[in-house]
Amino acid sequence: MLDSTKEIIIEKGVANCTIEEVASRSGVAKTTIYRHYGGLDELIFAAVSQDVSQNTSPDTGSLRGDLIEIQRHYVEQARSSTVRELFVWMMGRATTSPAHADLFRAVRVQPRGPTVMALQRAIARGELAPTTDLDLAMHIIQGPFISKRIVDNSDIDSDELETMVSMAIEALTRHGQAS
Repeated sequence: MLDSTKEIIIEKGVANCTIEEVASRSGVAKTTIYRHYGGLDELIFAAVSQDVSQNTSPDTGSLRGDLIEIQRHYVEQARSSTVRELFVWMMGRATTSPAHADLFRAVRVQPRGPTVMALQRAIARGELAPTTDLDLAMHIIQGPFISKRIVDNSDIDSDELETMVSMAIEALTRHGQAS
């Protein structure tokens, strides 16, 4: 079901993904989809969540190195108009429904997601304070990339990527020192 959902979104866009087509492609009954996911929106969030959880978290030995590699991957993915469309769709849903906001947050801040794992390793290595709020850290790290790539629809070159990562790390480490 999730693979069929992703295929449809890639081929036709998120606005043209329907339960009927997912059922037809996946060979499952519509009732099965509704029973497992509740509805189309939840199915789409689950498909995106599966993709995020399949991304590996590079371990370069430093938070900076990890974040540069992770963000390079995300910047490359965000070059796709389908990915940008899907992200905007999820944000739109999240702003109109607390349940969808929870689903969006679960996609963005996965316990085994690459950025969370990189932050946890940084805490274990002593690069970040043990009191670092992982959810807030995700906003600090992801915010500039989302703003520039998704909102501004601007590409991010290697120098900008490294600068944004450095600024995020500085903000995170300064906060930890002030605590």
